[in-house]
Amino acid sequence: MSDTWNAKTYSQFLDLRTRPARDLLSAFPPNFQPKIIYDLGCGPGNSTILLKNRWPNAEVVGTDSSVDMLTEAKKTYPDIEFIEQDIANFSPQEKNKNLDCLFSNAALQWLGDHENLFPTLLKTISPNGMFGFQMPNNWHLPSHQTTVELLQNNSHWTSLLKTLRYGILDKPFYDLKKYYDLLIKSGAKEIQLWQTEYFQEMDNHQAIFDWVKGTGLRPVLLEMDAENQQKFEQEYVNAIAAKYPKQANGKILLVYNRLFMVGKIARD
Repeated sequence: MSDTWNAKTYSQFLDLRTRPARDLLSAFPPNFQPKIIYDLGCGPGNSTILLKNRWPNAEVVGTDSSVDMLTEAKKTYPDIEFIEQDIANFSPQEKNKNLDCLFSNAALQWLGDHENLFPTLLKTISPNGMFGFQMPNNWHLPSHQTTVELLQNNSHWTSLLKTLRYGILDKPFYDLKKYYDLLIKSGAKEIQLWQTEYFQEMDNHQAIFDWVKGTGLRPVLLEMDAENQQKFEQEYVNAIAAKYPKQANGKILLVYNRLFMVGKIARD
């Protein structure tokens, strides 16, 4: 499969994309001192460096399936180890079988079958080790539902609906109560769950498109030629303008929800 990620596009709003990783990391107790940490779906390394700064004596490994993302990560943080690996087939390196911490910032939402994925991931963590997962929960919001509407209303684009993991939604796709039960059944304890609603300041409506282009719109745009990409972008920006009114200073506030899960492994 070709690499569909673009590190430059993703990094356009890197501070905003990194803030949830900081919030997730802050939930780990001060006395937790892991020796081996894996950052799943590390992207350009913006979350991995947070882990290394928090635990400088730990062995920190960033994993990602995108060569472009890993190239950027290795260039920016040459002292951290980054390896190419798909989360769905995650397995610690042979020398690191007893890892102490799994961390993932905005990556697990790209995979389905969480009922099997989460137990599989948690099994790789040593007893009393910890995990911290963060996932966006925005598929029901205008930033994403506008995509569905545009694809449905254009006969040339309707077939692209199959590239999305979601359809018409009027409520959040993920339910934290269900994840609590899943984590408990998977051997977790001392679980912390919360959702944060971020209000991200955008300069204009074009910036909302640029934000989504770096993540959720990738599957759609990859199936379009340049002419259709340009047309879709124009229609998206026009449609989104009616859904995100300007603030008093002319800025736009993009509401963005994220789920957080932190816990410890209960196995003896």
